[in-house]
Order: sequence, then C-alpha cells, then structure tokens
Amino acid sequence: MAIILSQFFQSCFVLPGRLQNHKCQKSFLNEFKQIFDSQQAKNASNVLYVFVCEKKIPRVKSKSSVVYIGKTEQNLRSRWLKYGERLCSDYNWPFFSYVIAHYGKIKIAFLPVQSLKQGETDLLKDYYKKHKEMPPKNSQRWKR
Repeated sequence: MAIILSQFFQSCFVLPGRLQNHKCQKSFLNEFKQIFDSQQAKNASNVLYVFVCEKKIPRVKSKSSVVYIGKTEQNLRSRWLKYGERLCSDYNWPFFSYVIAHYGKIKIAFLPVQSLKQGETDLLKDYYKKHKEMPPKNSQRWKR
C-alpha cells in the first residue's frame, strides 16, 4: 500500500530542536549537530524522513512546507551528522539561510517503515503529483 505525505505527517515523529539560525553559519551548524546528535536521532533507523519548514513555499503548483524527502537504513545520526559542514557550505548555506528567514524554522520528521525504497518513491511521487516538481532540495527522480 502506497504511503502519501498526509499519512506520513499523521504518523511521524519529530527530532527535538529546530534549524532556526539564518544569520550565522556557525550557529546553524551547532543547531544541526544538536538535532542529529540527539538520542532520538540515534534510535531512528530504517526511516523515511522529511525536512519541513513552518510556512509553505510556493511551488509550480500550490505551496508546500516540505524541503527535502529522504530515507536511511542507518540511524539518522549516522546518516546526517557527518553532513553538517556540507550544509553550511557556500553552496548550501544561502539556500537554508533563505528558507529559514522567509519560511521559518526547519524540523526533521521521520517515520519507521518496512520498505524504505518504495516508501521514499511513494512520497516523492505524491509530492510531484501535488506540485508538478520535486521538493526544493531533492534533485533525484524516482524510478518509474
């Protein structure tokens, strides 16, 4: 049975803390590390996860607060903690800084599932169906 975004958000859990600093890369990195070094992030494995901001971002069709959709077999700490520096890079920092400044804090929602690959595909298809494009930080396409 396919999972859609509304079902994901009805059943998901949220990591403690928010990415909220849009003026200082170092403070943003510290927030990022605190979130992904949490006990909840250490315990969350075999999950679909979604980066979500407070306000909806205009898309080709409609609006959405989803910034990124992903999956991981490993725990969220192992999957993301190593990428803190990359998210603060000159490539990524302007994006996250802008999103936080204009659309609010970013939280990380997650949901344990049996079939990660299919679950991620389902969420991306559902997002695309609703907005006619992928989430802002998803560059890959699902396999049709």
